[in-house]
Amino acid sequence: MKLIRTVLPNLCIAMTLALVTLLILDSFNPLLGLLRGWPFLILSLLDAAAAIICAAVLYGDSRRS
Repeated sequence: MKLIRTVLPNLCIAMTLALVTLLILDSFNPLLGLLRGWPFLILSLLDAAAAIICAAVLYGDSRRS
C-alpha cells in the first residue's frame, strides 16, 4: 500500500506533463494531429484512471488518520 501512495501521485504528474506537452506541440503545429490519435486517447484515459485511484487512496488514508 505504501508503494501505491508513493508511486501513483508521481505517475499522475508524469502523465499530466506528457498531456500538456502534447497540447503545446499540437498548438504550434496542428497538422501533426497529436490530439486525434490513439496514443492521446489512451494517455488521457490512463491519466484519468490514475488520478481517480490516487484520489481514492489518499482520501481513504486521510480518513483513517
